[in-house]
Amino acid sequence: MADQSFAVLGLGKFGMALTVALLKAEQDVLVIDSNEEVINDVAHLVTHAVIADATDEDELRDLDIGSFDHVFVTMGENVEGSIIATMLAKKLGVPDVTTRANNHNHRLVLEKIGADHVIEPEQDMARQLIFRQLHPNVVNFFNLSKNVSLIEVSVENPRFFNKSLGELDFRKNYDVNVIGIVHDGHLNQVPLATDIINPHDQITLIGSNEAVQRIDEILQEEH
Repeated sequence: MADQSFAVLGLGKFGMALTVALLKAEQDVLVIDSNEEVINDVAHLVTHAVIADATDEDELRDLDIGSFDHVFVTMGENVEGSIIATMLAKKLGVPDVTTRANNHNHRLVLEKIGADHVIEPEQDMARQLIFRQLHPNVVNFFNLSKNVSLIEVSVENPRFFNKSLGELDFRKNYDVNVIGIVHDGHLNQVPLATDIINPHDQITLIGSNEAVQRIDEILQEEH
């Protein structure tokens, strides 16, 4: 998967969780918030952290927000602000804007003004619960954008046991990238081609939604 650029507008709990997930996926992230204290707390972690008003067109233009592949508007509690920020992001040319909605009516407005993807935490949690029931070996998963997902899954398929990442070549064979391996509770955040997948290791993968779902099903096979 080609490198993608991400911007997160708003650093509440959801925005912070999203930022952490992107950082774990080793993605370049710009974070924007009007709260100087919040920005100072994350400045050392992200590619760029800027004190700015996401509802100010001139400030977003100065940040060249339209050059980003994916923009997340996560200021859901500020309904008016999230609507304005979404409109501005689309106006400035962002191809993929994901916005958090507070409720169904908020969702309808966001969809009408051009949000490419709208997140409703309650509905998304219900979908995650269903996903986990249908995919019992999945430890965690997250939609990074409309088309890209990150998933952490337990390896149960013997075909993958005791083989190196180089041998398995996830990128070539399954169109996903391995960005982490947890073995006996220890996280390897920078796995190498020589690293071995052991039975029941948890591996973190990133790729298109279709590729991630396909490899998840393969990894779950026990025979």
